[in-house]
Amino acid sequence: MEEKIYMGFINKYLYRKLFNSHAAGQPFIYYIVITLAILSYPLTLEKCLANDEDIPWHIQDKAIQQMGVSWVSKIAFSPDDNYIAVATKVGVLIIDNKTHDSICLLFGHKDAVQSIAFSPDSRLLASGSLDGTIRIWNIPSGNESHTLLTTSQAVTSVAFSPDGKHLASSGTYDNNVVLWDTKTWRETKSLAGHSKNVNTVAFSPDGKILASGSSDNNIKLWHVKTGKEFKTLRGHDYVVFEIKFSPDGKFLASCSGDNTIRIWDIATGKESKILVGHTWNVNSVDFSHDGKFLGSGSADGTTIMWDIATEEMIWTIKGHSRGVTSVAFTKNSTILASASPFDHNIKFLESTTGKELSVLAGHGRDINVMTFSPDGKYLASAAWDRTVKIWDVAKFKEKWTLSGHKEEVNSVAFSHDSKLIASGAHEGAIKIWDVSNGKEIKTIDGHSDSVYSVAFSHDSKILASSSWEEIKLWDTTTWEKIITMTGQKEEISSVEFNHDSTLLISGAYDRSVMIWDVATGQMLKELIGHGMRVNALDVSSDSRFIVSAGRDTVLVWDVASGKKLWDLNGHNWGITSSVFYPDNRLIATCSWGDELVMFWDVQTGKLLKSLPGHWDAVRSLAFSPDGNLLASGANNGIILVWKIN
Repeated sequence: MEEKIYMGFINKYLYRKLFNSHAAGQPFIYYIVITLAILSYPLTLEKCLANDEDIPWHIQDKAIQQMGVSWVSKIAFSPDDNYIAVATKVGVLIIDNKTHDSICLLFGHKDAVQSIAFSPDSRLLASGSLDGTIRIWNIPSGNESHTLLTTSQAVTSVAFSPDGKHLASSGTYDNNVVLWDTKTWRETKSLAGHSKNVNTVAFSPDGKILASGSSDNNIKLWHVKTGKEFKTLRGHDYVVFEIKFSPDGKFLASCSGDNTIRIWDIATGKESKILVGHTWNVNSVDFSHDGKFLGSGSADGTTIMWDIATEEMIWTIKGHSRGVTSVAFTKNSTILASASPFDHNIKFLESTTGKELSVLAGHGRDINVMTFSPDGKYLASAAWDRTVKIWDVAKFKEKWTLSGHKEEVNSVAFSHDSKLIASGAHEGAIKIWDVSNGKEIKTIDGHSDSVYSVAFSHDSKILASSSWEEIKLWDTTTWEKIITMTGQKEEISSVEFNHDSTLLISGAYDRSVMIWDVATGQMLKELIGHGMRVNALDVSSDSRFIVSAGRDTVLVWDVASGKKLWDLNGHNWGITSSVFYPDNRLIATCSWGDELVMFWDVQTGKLLKSLPGHWDAVRSLAFSPDGNLLASGANNGIILVWKIN
């Protein structure tokens, strides 16, 4: 059983890389070597099983929100124009189309979501995933109503019929199109005819015709009532990625890896027009509501608006740094949205001019660290993309992006009145920011090497910063250096004050954890136990315990005696973060190696629960001050929010 699941993972990994290579215009062969490396990775099912025994609180198995829109594969506007659905690597984000506030995260697939479709009445959403399933969700509650098991290794496309009675789906490896009855959610027809993967399906506006586009370069037209094929549209020289019917149903637009868009006459099955302008794979197309214009997005990073009658480009925008995988018009076609999984942005463009009106964004690179503000209103995240983002926790929406660092941002900390943020970056600078307006107040150039960690004392009078083999304390009224502390070797990865700010605890790549006297700068204790570098640490709110995350394991220490209490050995390797729950009864950890978040009992050292969901290395964790939320950030730039009752 375990071997079967493991090999399924390998197949899905290959398809994911194939999808990414098409979207970005890269050859697939580069990923074969990567797959050989993956075969040596031990996947243990036990670590994905929850153990809820003796847990005095409830940790939900499903993330409730995603901060930002990282790794976007598809976007769709609801027919009533109230919602935006965003397919990501971890689920589907439902966003209010007017305010851009996040409403809910549809979380449940076991791999990336590749396709989404609203029902005609906007009350349901279907999502298709690399895990081979289709899930049906109620909107806007976000409750899952049905899971449809397919014979496909990965579901590539889903579409509702205009009357809402049918759902069509396509996938990889079986080369078929499937029709489902939306009353019973049972398969009614399987349409065979393509010789390779089917990538896209679309219903005609009258619901009588179903079109399918395939990696065999062809498009097939099917009678929905009988399931019989009646036309094959040939003309593309490469994979067909997406197809869309015109609003009047007379034409079909298709886009392909041959860099072209083709317009087909449905009555004759003949090619009507060829739109040439993109220089790489064309991944997505959409008609305006009047059928006069067509939007397209390509692996070359451009979005183009076409006048279909004249075959001319009205405007071309290179708004994304890399491939555009999805474009979609709003209901009245005044706005065209474009999305890219590579720059983690959704851009809203004025359809007549191409002017950028607004952007929904996430971090473009690895999340290095996160922290909640002491008042619980904000979450700050620091990333490899050189930015710090401040998120409104109530709205699950970005409030500010703090830009100014020249290299990756390694650390971020709130002052204890929640008014200031300090950030430390790889270029050696510390920046102080005003939380109320996102403006930079001060830059401190006090380290000659990278700043790995920053922390405010609990009275906010002192800021600690760590670098290569040194820790510095700063007076926050003058921002002058108070003292430099040395004693640890290599990178000092983490610093934290105890509750009364008399002690500073630090962890380093030399495998040590040290306790320092803040007043004198003297080292009081060295805690020896890690066999590999220490990546992060945290101090319990009552100052009794320290938890340190190393590349080898997680250790819990008694502050008074300096003795090791527990070795929390559960992750495969590379633990990246360890944090105490606010009441100190629980520790959460995450790692590079197994992509899991784990929860431990502080008193017994027992593993209580494991949460999968990121499908990538998890880098950082943070509990909200009230203990109701846990934020987790991963290498793919995605931040998930979990509910704890």
